[in-house]
Amino acid sequence: MDDDATESRVRRGGEGGSPWSVRIGALAGIPIRIHLTFFLLLLWFGNVSSDQGEGFLGGVVFMLLLFGCVVLHELGHALAARRFGVATREIVLYPFGGVARIDRMPAGKAELVIALAGPAVNLVLAALLGGALFALRAHAPDSAEEVIADAPVLWQLLWANLVLFGFNLLPAFPMDGGRVLRATLSLFLGETRATNIAAAVGQSLALVFAVLAFVPPPVKPVLLLIAFFVFVGAGQEASYQRSRAAVRGLTASNAMVTRFETLAPQDPLSRAAQLLLATQQQDFPVLDAWDRVAGVLHRSALLAALAGEGREGTVLEAMDREPPVVRPDAPLEEVLRLLQARPMQPVLVVGERGLEGMITLENFGELLEIAESLGRTGAIRIRS
Repeated sequence: MDDDATESRVRRGGEGGSPWSVRIGALAGIPIRIHLTFFLLLLWFGNVSSDQGEGFLGGVVFMLLLFGCVVLHELGHALAARRFGVATREIVLYPFGGVARIDRMPAGKAELVIALAGPAVNLVLAALLGGALFALRAHAPDSAEEVIADAPVLWQLLWANLVLFGFNLLPAFPMDGGRVLRATLSLFLGETRATNIAAAVGQSLALVFAVLAFVPPPVKPVLLLIAFFVFVGAGQEASYQRSRAAVRGLTASNAMVTRFETLAPQDPLSRAAQLLLATQQQDFPVLDAWDRVAGVLHRSALLAALAGEGREGTVLEAMDREPPVVRPDAPLEEVLRLLQARPMQPVLVVGERGLEGMITLENFGELLEIAESLGRTGAIRIRS
């Protein structure tokens, strides 16, 4: 398989949309998706608005406008990342906010610019809304309570953008402020140490949020949710950075499994079931008559197909036709990103001779343990 074809398969393999989400459009070529749980938020907020006499539709429209600002915030991150040659796979709206799924986060000044771009968008939106209100000579609310309860929607959006600007700049990793802190520290301390410090600061702030959530009256579940998100997210970022540091300098060929069974598209599911029982494999690469990668049959897909089609169904009907693919010399940091994006699927290693190996999350973890035990990155090779 030539380099262009391999690169195409890599892109397709990493572009699968987030599960339980629907695409609603695109901005600047970036798909915009809404997670299905977001509609529950709209329903809840509409009911709250209706109970307060504002009307169900009015509450839904305000929430959509607010999340429009969130989309622009994430688009700011995405466009800033694009200036540094980093692609964004999608922007997804969740009930707790938006996420721009950037292929990788560059270090140092690039990360600083990307992290600041989102809050900068909110500041610009607040300035534009303020200018519009000034032009309209709108009466300024006397308090924050009046903004929330009785102010026109433009004032509420102005206030919301200022809150988004300030909240996102809190140094609570992995929020924007935490990334700003990490990027600034990395200029002087190195990326790994900067990440550890930023993660510790983030988790400390998460504990503060958790304590404040239980300060009466009343108990604040939103603060508790934020505390959980920040604490877990900071830990994951620190773990990811340790993994990156451990495999830096290694390539896909150092981690790939090279002894495994393969299937053909026309094979019956009964043969796949026999291999599943006879080996420790959970995933089976599928090769066509010319030994080219046609897909991967996952254990879960095999079991579902057996239940639906029976033993005589074919591998072709159940396989994933667009698995993640990398070249043997691809940096393991790239493989790590693919595995984290689709943790239940292996990454296939395809070189000039065709399929040379595959990497699963399990054997990648084995490589990490060996690399960390050695205390250095050397010529490590894991084979089944």
